[in-house]
Amino acid sequence: MTLKSSAFLLLSVFGLCFSLPAQTITEHGYRYVHHIKKGGAKPQKGESIMAHVDIYAGDVQLSSSRKNGSGSYRFDIAPENETLTHYPPLYDAALLMSIGDSLTIFQDVDENMRRYLPLSQKDAKEIRFELVLLEIVTLDQKAAAAKALEVAVEQIGQRVKAKVKAYNAGLLNAEIVARPSGLKMLVEEAGQGAAIQEGEPVQLHYYGCLLDGSSFDNSYIRRQTLQFAAGVGQMIAGFDEGVMQLHHGARAYLFVPPALGYGDQEAGGGAIPANSELVFYIEIF
Repeated sequence: MTLKSSAFLLLSVFGLCFSLPAQTITEHGYRYVHHIKKGGAKPQKGESIMAHVDIYAGDVQLSSSRKNGSGSYRFDIAPENETLTHYPPLYDAALLMSIGDSLTIFQDVDENMRRYLPLSQKDAKEIRFELVLLEIVTLDQKAAAAKALEVAVEQIGQRVKAKVKAYNAGLLNAEIVARPSGLKMLVEEAGQGAAIQEGEPVQLHYYGCLLDGSSFDNSYIRRQTLQFAAGVGQMIAGFDEGVMQLHHGARAYLFVPPALGYGDQEAGGGAIPANSELVFYIEIF
């Protein structure tokens, strides 16, 4: 072997040892690392999953499903025939996993997301999602759950209307906490989880109605929780303030005066008249 060919062999070996593996990219362009692969059945589009989800910017934890009352996070995967303008990274991650799998997926930080990052991570380039898949909810299971949900929503509506009737009659005065802003709260369950922190992504179910008991919206019927960053102005002021007083796992009523709601503007396509006091029953996960 000549000196030249020996040098070429050494360079080739050196290159093999130190070259980085190609990045693994999802269908919609998210970089990911699949840590544990159990090899079981994977979720299908339209199904739902239950998972542990921990979200980080750098070394700062932004959110953790393990702090929720249920200890897990559930979301529906978009059906096959549904076209989305944006595919969240968790959708792509879920379709790659089977029960027991763990996976890390990365999302680039855009300017809108950057507004809600803690000061120490304002320059973060990406958000990191750490997932462990716990359960797959099939289409048949979802259909059965939907039927049960119709009954549950009706029962929730009846309870909320009864509470509003008692509120109007002044029967709840001893239970209600009135805040300086004008917001009134009645906490049914304090919650055993951590206190809600400003800027923290939270998920909750809500049932909203007017003082005559007519419902203008609720998340239960959509089978999808409301998700938002707490205390940073993404919600009406009274809703934001109420959530910030609670813990994960809490159940509460919020009585929101017009000044902390929609004021002298009608909303909800006319379902909420101007100068309406709003009532929300909420369950925080």
